[in-house]
Amino acid sequence: MAIWLHGFISSGKRYIQVDTQTHHIIGVFLHIIYSSPMRFSTLENTKSAYFKCKEDATITFYQAGMKNEANSGIWTYLVYECSLMEEKVFRDSSIDTSTNLLKELLAGKKLVRLAENIHDYLNCKYNQCEYLDIQLPLNWNTSEGREIADLLLAEFNALKASSVFAENAGKKYMQAVLDSFIKAAQEVLEIGGTAKDFEAEQYKILNQIRIDEIVNIIIDYNDYRIWQEALPSKSKAVEYAFNTALSFIYRIK
Repeated sequence: MAIWLHGFISSGKRYIQVDTQTHHIIGVFLHIIYSSPMRFSTLENTKSAYFKCKEDATITFYQAGMKNEANSGIWTYLVYECSLMEEKVFRDSSIDTSTNLLKELLAGKKLVRLAENIHDYLNCKYNQCEYLDIQLPLNWNTSEGREIADLLLAEFNALKASSVFAENAGKKYMQAVLDSFIKAAQEVLEIGGTAKDFEAEQYKILNQIRIDEIVNIIIDYNDYRIWQEALPSKSKAVEYAFNTALSFIYRIK
């Protein structure tokens, strides 16, 4: 049996309410903005909107209050397929459904969010959402932590930007490097080390990591454009891979 949920009709689905995250609110905000002919909107002239997030299998609804704005809200649900006649909504009254953060976006402000961990921080900074100000985790928010995080971000951005590291052995190399660098960075911070200490650890890791497969990929590409795309680089891992490939080419010749 079809159910009516926040202004929309649904069938063959079950909904479990979960906490609304910043990316859900940004998704609803963009839906509201881009559904407006002038790309400008307010909650006063928006009755309802929704955003589907494939990454976490959720749907987020905005629904205006029937009588006034105070009754408006944002609700996020995990969505599961179910048989017809078994549709149901599982609500959680303890979850905050206020529209305050959505109002901030509509007022031209960025949402501020504390990263769950350094992986979360790097991903958010790489994706560069113009509506989100992502903050370092508290244990990283020191002068040394910020400097080391900047070094990690340079590695992350450079490795992600090159097509060489997008799949197969290249992706395996990238993941191995980033995992090792992040682990080393955390250990350096735990003992009160500096960015220089971390850079020394980076060179040790690169000298130990398996490099032959990625070198063969770079050579097999036989395309000067990948060198132009990747170099020069702020990433020690990218420089190391390409310099090793270049040394191998010179030895062949």
